[in-house]
Amino acid sequence: MIDDESMKEAVKGLKAISHATRLKILCFLQEKEATVNEIIDITHMSQSAVSQHLGKMKALGVLKDRRDGNRVFYTVTNEAYSNLIDALCEIYVVPTLKK
Repeated sequence: MIDDESMKEAVKGLKAISHATRLKILCFLQEKEATVNEIIDITHMSQSAVSQHLGKMKALGVLKDRRDGNRVFYTVTNEAYSNLIDALCEIYVVPTLKK
């Protein structure tokens, strides 16, 4: 039996990735860790908007960051999220790239 607290955590995680921009970022991060500037380049969004999306995903446990000097690199936190993101990218993103 799955407890209510586990279900609430699952819903929070799904909400964190259920946004077009965040899914685009996550599909990109499946290929490599990336800095905010690299993510800005692929989303064509402002630094502020990208930082808000990254902050939300980090707060909800989907992303983690690593500092190297003055740069911050983002990556997906764990294999379970990575598998879910791979599936979503395969279903929704890859078919649009093949058109």
